[in-house]
Amino acid sequence: MMQNSETFEFVTLDVFTQSRFLGNPLAIVKIPRGQTLDQQLKQQIAREFNLSETVFLYEGESGSSERKIDIFTLSGEIPFAGGLYQSKPSDNWNAGPIRVRYDGQRDVAEAWIPHNVRIHETPVPWQSILRSQQSLHQNLDPSLQKSSETSEKLDGSDKGCPLVSIVKGMTFILIKLPRVYDLQSVHANAPAINESAIQVDEGWTSFTAPYYYAIESEDCEKRQTTLRARMVEPFVGEDPATGSAACTLGAYLALQRAEGGKTYTFSINQGVEMGRASRIGVSVTLDESGGQIHEVQLSGTAVLASRGTLMT
Repeated sequence: MMQNSETFEFVTLDVFTQSRFLGNPLAIVKIPRGQTLDQQLKQQIAREFNLSETVFLYEGESGSSERKIDIFTLSGEIPFAGGLYQSKPSDNWNAGPIRVRYDGQRDVAEAWIPHNVRIHETPVPWQSILRSQQSLHQNLDPSLQKSSETSEKLDGSDKGCPLVSIVKGMTFILIKLPRVYDLQSVHANAPAINESAIQVDEGWTSFTAPYYYAIESEDCEKRQTTLRARMVEPFVGEDPATGSAACTLGAYLALQRAEGGKTYTFSINQGVEMGRASRIGVSVTLDESGGQIHEVQLSGTAVLASRGTLMT
C-alpha cells in the first residue's frame, strides 16, 4: 500500500438538468488551502473520472469570496467549459474572473462569462464537414446533395460555416442544419474534420470542435430562440452539454442581428440524441452600436450525483 498519500474531497454533479443521470456529468475536486496538484496529476485524475470535464476548485483566502478553478478534459486543460454552477460568487477561471449568482426561488445558477468574441476570417468549408460526417451527407434532403448548392441551401451562405471563439483558446465551428431531425445523422465517432480546413486567425491557436445546431422555434419580436444542438469531438466523443459552445453560438447569433443595446435569449437543448437531455440558458446583450458584445450570461440547474474522497 502506498504511504503518505494525500486525500481530496470530490463531488460529481449532473449539470444543466434537474434530474440525476441526465444532463452533463462533471467532477469537482476540492483543493484545500496550501495544497497543490501538478499538471500531470490533474490530467491523470481527469482521466480516472473519465467525464467530459473535471474541475479543480481551490480553497480561497480567509475572508475572500474568490476561488481559483482549473478545468481539465480527457485530453488537456481548457480555459472555459461552462458547466460549473455550485461555485462561489466570484470565481477565477483561466479565461478570466467570473461572477456567479444563485437564484434560490428559481433554483437556477447564473454566471457572467468572460468573453473576447472573435469571428475568424476564414469559414470552414461545408465539403470538409460533410466528408467527416458521411451519414449526415447521405441523409440530408436529396435536394441538398449537389455540392455546388449544399452551402447555400444548408445555411443560406456559400462561404461555409463560421469559426468563432468565445475567448482565446476556445473555438467552435458553428454548423447550422436545416432541420432538428438532421441532428440524428451526426455521428459522435466520425473522423475529425481535416485540420487544414480549420484556419483560425493569427495568434488564436485554440482547442476547436464542431457544434451542430438547428432552430426549434424563434420569436423575433421578443428576441427569444430555442435550439437543439450536438457537440462531438473525436478525442472525447459527444458532450451532453457544452456551456462554452452555447455561449459562443449565442454571441454569434446575436451579432448577426446587430440591434444595439438589445438582449437576446437562447434556450439550447443538447444531449437529447445520446439520452442525457440538457437545457442550457444563454443571454447575450450587445453594446449600443450593435457590433460588440456587452455581456454574456450563462444559466442552468445542477443536481448532486455523488460525493467521496480521492486518494493520490
